[in-house]
Amino acid sequence: MFDFALLIPLTGIFFVIGVPVLAIATHFVLRPMVRDVIGALRTRGEDAEASLLGRIDRLEQAVLDQGGQIDRLVEAEAFRRRLEMGPEAKRRPSEHPPLEE
Repeated sequence: MFDFALLIPLTGIFFVIGVPVLAIATHFVLRPMVRDVIGALRTRGEDAEASLLGRIDRLEQAVLDQGGQIDRLVEAEAFRRRLEMGPEAKRRPSEHPPLEE
């Protein structure tokens, strides 16, 4: 069956090699992770409002920039249509197709 005499050296090897390896791994891996998590939890409460306000300001600016880009695109399309019409555009402006917005 099972030889209990083999259990004693295996237990000794585990405690001599395994425990120090686990301790070193814990020190180098888990300690920085725990420190980062605790730091994130501390700063989350303090800077949450300022962070949200900054994000809202950036979103509002992006919406305004997109509106300006759309206006420039509409102007460019109207200019392109006038160029495609050629000299006729100056003589008969009423024949231009309406811009779709």
